[in-house]
Formats: sequence, structure tokens, C-alpha cells
Amino acid sequence: MVGKRRMGRIGRIGRMGRMIMLTLSAFSALSALSAALSAAPSLSAQSRDWSTEDRAVIGDFTSIAAVAVSRERVFIVTPTAVAGWDPQSQRWVGPWQPREAGALQGVTVALADPLDGGLWLVRRSGWLRFDPGIQVWEQGTVPGAIVDAALDQSAPGGGLFLRTTGGWYLAQRGGLALPGLAPSRPVRAATINDAIRANPAIQAGSAALQLTNRLRNVRFTAAARADGFAGQGWFLGTSGAGLLYMADGAGLPQPLQFGLPSDAVDALFTGPGGVWVVTERTPTADPGLSFVAGDFGTFRWLQGPRATGFPFTEARRMVGRESDLWVATDGGVVRITPRTEEYVRYDDGRGLPDPRVLDLAQRRGRIVAGTAHGLASFADSTGFVRLAPDFADAALAVALSGDTVWVGTRAGLFAAVPGESDLLAPEAARASAAMQGSVVDLTWRADTLIALLPDRLLWRDPATGRFTVGPLFGTVLGRLHTVVSGPAALYLAGEQGIGIAGLNVPLRRSLTIPGDLPGQVTDLAVDDTYLWVGTLRGLVRFRLDAIGR
Repeated sequence: MVGKRRMGRIGRIGRMGRMIMLTLSAFSALSALSAALSAAPSLSAQSRDWSTEDRAVIGDFTSIAAVAVSRERVFIVTPTAVAGWDPQSQRWVGPWQPREAGALQGVTVALADPLDGGLWLVRRSGWLRFDPGIQVWEQGTVPGAIVDAALDQSAPGGGLFLRTTGGWYLAQRGGLALPGLAPSRPVRAATINDAIRANPAIQAGSAALQLTNRLRNVRFTAAARADGFAGQGWFLGTSGAGLLYMADGAGLPQPLQFGLPSDAVDALFTGPGGVWVVTERTPTADPGLSFVAGDFGTFRWLQGPRATGFPFTEARRMVGRESDLWVATDGGVVRITPRTEEYVRYDDGRGLPDPRVLDLAQRRGRIVAGTAHGLASFADSTGFVRLAPDFADAALAVALSGDTVWVGTRAGLFAAVPGESDLLAPEAARASAAMQGSVVDLTWRADTLIALLPDRLLWRDPATGRFTVGPLFGTVLGRLHTVVSGPAALYLAGEQGIGIAGLNVPLRRSLTIPGDLPGQVTDLAVDDTYLWVGTLRGLVRFRLDAIGR
């Protein structure tokens, strides 16, 4: 039941940061201390080797270090991973990453083995070999610095010939390298100059490389000739625009997008066939909206008008309504139509009480925004209208139920109801000190409203209206900020990782940084097969069966 006690002022909110850093109440601070003393050792994160099917990381693939063409696919190499493009099916495979972090740093040459389709990668101090069929990595070193690398057309499958400052060596499978002779019929990786000599239109059309917003400087980095199965032309790696294909006789290159335009993921939304991803503005990338297919077979990047890009720096939440995606950003609510790549921005000039939007909720076509200074509901194309106008503090989280808008604030859980000028507090809020602390996120599990506090869950019984405060989750995940409901579990995100939970029970499992996650978690999304985790160092896809539903 919602009582008539008015909410009043909560206090001043700071700027919208990575996750809106919240000031805990005295009770929450004591709870965190208690959790630190009682956390079970079994909850400590256990790093392990993951298969690509169980866990995969997708990041910035705009900068390509090397390109190679085998009989079946085109390989691209970045400083962190390798991926393959199948021109016949027009789909991607991978990504693949060596177990040793940083092993791909410094790779400048890639050559595909003509017999088994394996990939030889060369860096100044050594080499790597990757077999995509069995997904096995091998590597080795040679005395001196490598200055040349080639296969031998007269001895296909014989190994990789490496010329160093001390002479020639022959690298073979298993990581072995023995002194040897120069190849009799060397096959070297093509260069950009080779591509330009063969097709001067590549250099003439170099202005087309300015594919990113605000015309950032982009250059060619690698080239591989496409013959036979891929048509006639060149695959071109770039620094900033990913992989391009330039067909012979074409005037402009064709982008072949893989991964994300930036590592810094802010917001996620699952849709048919995959997940939509918002990446934030960084010193080297503009904000973008990307579609990532669930099997990583296809990708699509949208970055707004070429001259200006999208009008925000960071995003906090994304929801869908009909064919549009709505994004809560530090510059207002941005409605994007992926089909046409057009966008509309709603800010404080179009009904929002503050352009810093902290949360969005959509239910049965209705959209409500929680901002740094109040609430607003989308009215029509003209913009938003204010809700509970006397409430002018931070709406950290919002959820919809009929005409009621549930609002998470730094003073607890409140409700905005029709005809009331301020938020109202549930009667049950007086029963527990925990319900008077910060509510940082809200979600639904069937018709049960679930609120996330910085250290535990709180939920409302739809039949009785009573609230239950869950057990402390300890310090394994750090301060919590996001909760989503999956097919059979709740998934929580905190400053130190993610956890799998149920109502009124301890964490079932935790996945933490850096063993399981590459960086700070920003958002979560879940579908029937995968848990998607947005981080500041890429998008992580976990198979639900592998981590526990």
C-alpha cells in the first residue's frame, strides 16, 4: 500500500558518471561492514579457461594489424584477437584469443597455410600459429629480430621461413624453429603498396576511409589479395575503419564490420537474433549503436550523421518500443530508428526536467524517464511531460505498473501515482531501515517488483503488497548497481563483477574481474541462451548453461 507521507528532498546529486556513485546511508555502511566480516570464502571468484562457446569477448575491431586469405576464409588480426570472414556465407566466425594475454601485440604479418588453412602470425621477436579447425595456438621465438617471413610454394606445409638478423630459420608446428635456408619460391604477405600498384583506385579513393564521424584520420594498414572464392579484389585492413573489401573496378570500398567501434560499452538491449550495444565517446571513438548477432555471425554499426555523430557522451539504459530504440544518456533521451539510422533527441527543452537521464522504463508502449532532477513521461513527438512535479531530486531507477511509476531514490523506494504532485512512500517503507537507503535499480520477475540496493535485494509480494528484504550478498561483487531477470535466475552487477542470485538466498555464483571479466561492468542483458555483459573493455557473452541459469 502506498501511504500519504511525502518524499521531500533527498539531497543534491553529483554529475552523471560511469554508474552514478551513490552515497550510502549509515545503515548501508554498517551492512557492508557486516558483509565483509561474514562473506563466505566459497564465493571468491574462480578464474578458469573458458571455451569460446561458453564465454567470448567482443571489443574494438576497428584497427586491423594484419590480413590473410586462406582457401576458405579471410583472417583479420587485431592486438587482442583473430576473427574470420567467410565470403561465401557472408558471415563471421570467431573471435579467437590466445591464452597468453598480449601475445598478439606487435603482430604485423599474417600468412595462411595453403594446406590446412592454419594461420601463421609474425612479430619482431617470434611467431604464433593458430589452427581454427581445432582452435589450438602455438608460438615460438628465434635468435635475433625477424626482418622477413615467407612460405615456400615449392614446399607447401613445410613451415614458415623466417629471416632474422642472424640468418634464416624454419618455424614448424609445435613451436620449434631450426636454422635453415631461404625459401626457393617465397610467398610473402601482400602490402598496401602491392594493392595500390595493382589497383590505383585504392589510393585515389582513400578519402572514403573517413568513415567515422567528424572525419577522424584513418589509414590503410594491411592488404591481402582475394582470388577465386572471394571474387577479384583486395581485402584491406585499416586503423579506425576495420576491414574493407575493394573489388576490382569498384570506385569505393565495402565495409565488412566485425566487433564494436569501441571497447567502452555503456548500455545493452536484447532483440531478435542478438543484442544492441551502445558504446560511449572516447578520445579515439565517437558514441555508437551496434547490433551484435547472438552467434557473432553478423554485425552492424550506426554512428549517426557523418558530420556530427550522436549527441551524447555516455549512456545509462536502453529500451525498445516498436521499431525504435530509446537511450538514456547524459544529453537527454535519444530515440534511434535503426532502419533509417535517424535519431531524435529529447532534452530539457523538450519536457525533461534535466538532460542527465539516469534510467528509462517501457511498458505497453509507455516510456518514463528518471533524470537527475525528477521524472517525465513521453507524451508524443513534441516531447515529455513532467510527473510528480514537486519531486526534483534524482530518480535513480524507474519501473512501470499500470498507472503507477515505481521510483528508486537515494532515500528508498517511492511511487508516482496520477493526481499526486510528489512521490509517495509505501507504508512498508517504515518497517525496515534497509528500505530507506538507496534503491539503484528496478526490475520485474513476472508480477513481482524487485529493487536492488547497493548490497542486497528487496522485493514486493504482488498479492499482499508487503516487502521482503533479502540477505546481504557480501563484498564479492562490490557495490551493486544493476539487476536483470533471466529465464530462471536474477543476474546482478557490481563494481567488481557479476553474480547469479535468487530471492532470499545467497549468491549461487560470482564472476569477477579480471579472471572472468575484462573490465568494469556497466550493464547486463539476458535472453534465452546468453547473458550479455557490458564492460569498459568490451562486450562479454556467457552461455547460460555454462554459468548456471
